[in-house]
Amino acid sequence: MISFKSISEIKNLISKNNNNIHVILESVIDELESTGKTLDALKFTDKDFAISQANKIKNSDTELPLYGVPLAHKELFQRFIKNGKAWPNEGGSKSRQNVKSHQTAKVISLLDEAGSIDCGRLVSVEYAFGVTGHNDYAGTPKNPWNKNYVCGGSSSGSASIVAAGIIPVALGSDTGGSVRLPASACGLFGIKPTQGLISRDGVFPLSISLDSVGPLSRTVYDAATILQILAVHDDNDHLSVNVKVPNYISEMKRGIKGIKIGLPKNYFLEGSDEGVSLETTKTFSICEKLGAICSDIKIPDIETANDLNMLLISTEAALSHKKVALNKHKDFNQQTLMRILSGVFTNSEEYEKLKKYRISFIKNIIAKVFDEVDLFIAPVWPCYIPTIKDSDLGANKEAASLVRRIGHNTRPINYLGLPAISIPTGFDPNGLPLSIQLIGKPFSEALLLRAAYSLEKDLCFWNKRPNI
Repeated sequence: MISFKSISEIKNLISKNNNNIHVILESVIDELESTGKTLDALKFTDKDFAISQANKIKNSDTELPLYGVPLAHKELFQRFIKNGKAWPNEGGSKSRQNVKSHQTAKVISLLDEAGSIDCGRLVSVEYAFGVTGHNDYAGTPKNPWNKNYVCGGSSSGSASIVAAGIIPVALGSDTGGSVRLPASACGLFGIKPTQGLISRDGVFPLSISLDSVGPLSRTVYDAATILQILAVHDDNDHLSVNVKVPNYISEMKRGIKGIKIGLPKNYFLEGSDEGVSLETTKTFSICEKLGAICSDIKIPDIETANDLNMLLISTEAALSHKKVALNKHKDFNQQTLMRILSGVFTNSEEYEKLKKYRISFIKNIIAKVFDEVDLFIAPVWPCYIPTIKDSDLGANKEAASLVRRIGHNTRPINYLGLPAISIPTGFDPNGLPLSIQLIGKPFSEALLLRAAYSLEKDLCFWNKRPNI
């Protein structure tokens, strides 16, 4: 009933007949249970809870921004229900089998207050520690554009379900590219916000310094809507920053005339395949056609940001999960186990040095890069989207170099704490989506959305749909 419909379109259906809340909800849950399982993207649904939410919403303010809109999210987001019922919070891992939520994530509560109906949870990479989407325990989500190909990780289920048109938006988390990579692979918009803009309270952690929460959506408008709801200060997240949040929806319609956009040919283009680089330069030219002031730039020491991001992730993953990894090592995928335990070799003194160095590094980059430009452009994936088989480390040891390479263009952005948005632009020779990412200085999400919206209108990617 709501296949490939946006938030606004769903709300319009409900405004015509309030009973459509339940009709739409039933159809979405049915689609999650059928297509979602076919795509190996669904973790679980809770129909009874969703119906109870729908009953409450029918008696609430119809002007709520998500009034009656059914959603589902990456399985890292906790849900605790007042009567003592709690949703599973397994983190995509057998090591956490039957572990229940002990709270409701702040972002989930905010979406509840905005009128959305939470239908269930979607498959994640184990502990959110992987870029392809493979998961031997929970299942490896399939790309709706071609089921032989990966969705990207770690928010793989979220990308697969939204790209399949079942729901308009799903939340993911991004520590080294885990929103942007799957959004890109599945032809979606994916936002990694500035560190501290959105609360991570109640979200299963991978790296306490690098984790970010962001939406994956088919349209920029829907991404802006969700971002507006979630950009709230939260004392329960030690990195949360209290900043004045602009009206993202009104701001994004201002166009990009006069915005200075840079193309860093070092690192990003040098490390990407020719076809991917050409797509980026093509989109760069479109930005100039739309009125942006475009120039080549160089980002100093960006390679260091990539390397230190990986080191910081493994160090903080070990701090959070070493005990479980050692006690339940047989319940882990070997690659995940190795990634976590590699972090134990960083001692506390080295860890403190890592954190201090990151602060000075970020200040230096921001001063040098954003003195020249407002935004810069780069590929998301450095290569074409691989097949599930070719990128399976468990079955193909030769995949190791490919897997390590996939996060080449996204990891540095997390290390720098910068906001970024993945924007679908076209297709590769295999019929899989191609995307670019735009990156801005801290708290420039409004500017990123302006640019994304302008490109969306020009490229019209939203009207292209996979044949599921």
